[in-house]
Amino acid sequence: MKSHRLIGMILEIFYEDENVIDPIEKRIKEIYGLDVDRGGFMRVIRSAYNSSRDQYEASYLLSFLIRRKKREIALWIVKEDLYCEGMNFVFGLASYRKGAILSTFRLFTTELVEKEAVHEVGHVLGLKHCKNRCMMHFSNSLLEAMEKPCELCESCKMLIDGIGID
Repeated sequence: MKSHRLIGMILEIFYEDENVIDPIEKRIKEIYGLDVDRGGFMRVIRSAYNSSRDQYEASYLLSFLIRRKKREIALWIVKEDLYCEGMNFVFGLASYRKGAILSTFRLFTTELVEKEAVHEVGHVLGLKHCKNRCMMHFSNSLLEAMEKPCELCESCKMLIDGIGID
């Protein structure tokens, strides 16, 4: 049984490629019990582009998403390469109880896209990076993202089920 705090919460998903939505929606419902509302197609904004890096600034895009969303929480799935200050790249970036952005640029399989989408939504719901063998484990490389499991560990499941998430 999912946390009473998640009951009635709807995740609004925006995307650049509608083909990735069905498997992500299924996994979000399966792992977190959240309903999903498709916010629709949304292209990245050029003002977030850094030409010297040939990447988009993730926090800028996340701020744009948070201003644009209609639901309590949102996820924006983009095709472009993202970075945050001090990092070569990021798969995604999240803001607690607001939203997350996910880049499919380096994620070459549906399984990786699903895994990282669930990871970012976990952050939105209050999960931190986990040291266990867990989907919430921090990935500093594509290899690390590939090696982590497709499931939450028991500790993170307990947190989502209402023990300890504020």
